Amino acid sequence: MGEVAITKRLLSLILILCMLAFCLLGCSNNQMIPQGYASKEEFLDPDGFMDYADYCKYYYKDKEKFANNPKYRELSESDIEVISGYFADYRSWMEVGDRLKEYDFDINNITVGDYVYIETKEGIPIGESYYGKYDNYTVYFFDTDSCTLYYIHLNI
Repeated sequence: MGEVAITKRLLSLILILCMLAFCLLGCSNNQMIPQGYASKEEFLDPDGFMDYADYCKYYYKDKEKFANNPKYRELSESDIEVISGYFADYRSWMEVGDRLKEYDFDINNITVGDYVYIETKEGIPIGESYYGKYDNYTVYFFDTDSCTLYYIHLNI
């Protein structure tokens, strides 16, 4: 019985250390956020563990890291409505969480020639149902006019 209690405590300690490391690293440890940004602003969900919303901005000197990245794709006119939908949904969650003072994204910044990468669980089974379009997503949007990478993550 003593060994089981020690093992449980050790596993709990390891879990706590992993969570702490994740919190300290923030968004910028993400592989989809190219290194070399000049500065950053990160607004991590203070109450987030399983369900959370993170908003981060990374400022670059030019678009080179995105234009030459095969994972990012350049926006066409038909993409604007799709990307705007994610940011509109995200804004509504920031409003519900009383976090609009942290969120300054303007949907009008989404234009042809910008770059995007989207991760979503849309359509993946969850229990007896499936994830919807806005249930769990991460959007990396690079605005070429301001050379800013906007990162939004929502997991409901």
